[in-house]
Amino acid sequence: MKLESIIIYPKNAKQKALLKSLLEEMKIHFEIATTKDEILLNEKEYYVKIDKSISQAEAGKTKCLPKDKQKEFLGI
Repeated sequence: MKLESIIIYPKNAKQKALLKSLLEEMKIHFEIATTKDEILLNEKEYYVKIDKSISQAEAGKTKCLPKDKQKEFLGI
């Protein structure tokens, strides 16, 4: 059986606390992910951003990073 993930976006701290309590009570494993640079896109925004990137690449507006900068950027 393949397990699926569910991503939930509570609207406020009260909803988050309630969901967290419910999952704990049901003994369901969950993770709360937070990042300071987190940017969430809806499906339409995602495809607009992809199309813009493709247009930039086709127009030759790309940058080439040296290996050391690539590793720094990726955190490896």
